Amino acid sequence: MHNPIPNLSKKHKIKVRKIVRDYNSASKKEIWEGVRDNFIFAFIGATLVVFIATKTDIAVLIGYLVYFSFMGRILNRPKYVTDLGKLIVFPVPSAIGAFVGYKLSYVILGLIT
Repeated sequence: MHNPIPNLSKKHKIKVRKIVRDYNSASKKEIWEGVRDNFIFAFIGATLVVFIATKTDIAVLIGYLVYFSFMGRILNRPKYVTDLGKLIVFPVPSAIGAFVGYKLSYVILGLIT
């Protein structure tokens, strides 16, 4: 039988298998919503940092309005209890969203100023 998890210690193999099991038991919609929401929230937060640093008041105001309106969605969702949520669905899209937000914030600034 082919081992899909090569070169890992037994402890790490168990962790990876648990994440795969969590993935298989979750609905694709549930995973997509978590990925989408984490990406968007981090994106908005990262753009705010640039807007504040560049002292673009209208962008800061709009950014805060969007950020706080979206925060309700983030705060009112269930807490991540699986390794899939804690180790993949939360940190990976959040990091990518923050980076993309940081990079695109200058483009957004160019469009609104």
